[in-house]
Amino acid sequence: MKKLKEKIFAAFAANVKTMESLRRNEVKYVPGVLGIEKVIVLSAADYEKLAEDISPEYPFLKNNRTLMTAQPGGTFRCLLVTAETEQEGMLLALTENTLYAGRAQNVPGMELQGIPVERIALEEPKAYQEHAVFFHRARGLDDITGRDVHRPMPERQTSFRVELAVVLSDTQFRQFKECGLMEDQLFLFENSGRMWFDPGELCWHCLLVKGESSRDGILVEAEGYAHARYAAHVPDCGRLRLKDVPVRYEPPARRPEHRKSKGRDEAR
Repeated sequence: MKKLKEKIFAAFAANVKTMESLRRNEVKYVPGVLGIEKVIVLSAADYEKLAEDISPEYPFLKNNRTLMTAQPGGTFRCLLVTAETEQEGMLLALTENTLYAGRAQNVPGMELQGIPVERIALEEPKAYQEHAVFFHRARGLDDITGRDVHRPMPERQTSFRVELAVVLSDTQFRQFKECGLMEDQLFLFENSGRMWFDPGELCWHCLLVKGESSRDGILVEAEGYAHARYAAHVPDCGRLRLKDVPVRYEPPARRPEHRKSKGRDEAR
């Protein structure tokens, strides 16, 4: 971190979605001592694109993760992101679970001598699915995809976290999502401790149930039951955050050979 003659303070907000919310002071700030580790220079168009969607999934943030730390009330080691033609800049610090953002109103007036500068083209972030609509006592796929107009209103769309992925054979998964949601399932009973709803964070902690080769899946929160008390449909499991999520393969589903050879920690 660049050594400064005196401490420079800045204000940061957690998980800000747009720069406009910072410009209008529509966020809750925390103070911190500013440390700029690198200046990222974008084109004017790329800067405006980032300003409209400040996502933690942008590759340049992932690539510079080791440079950034955030201690609310302490030190924020940041990236300063700006454009050649901009007076304004973004101060970004990405931690494991949180992206902190601040606004630099006068970048040309900042003392940046000795800080490395990198000019990049903005790569699109991967669009993860962050929220889902859970249905209570759904009978099958039609109930959780909105195809049955006679079903009651679903729970409101909320965040979720997959605690375990359960892989069924394609035949088993087809039966499960068509008519098995209200039937008792041994894998739901045995993993009841991995499913709960956090009212403080409005977050469903759930299982992901999918087939060996299926693209889609079902999120399940059983509430201590052996059937899917609450369920949500996921059209594309590739858009879920599944890194480090344990996987359980239900016979006759088979583990891929490359996963066994790597010794990945899998749920039994």
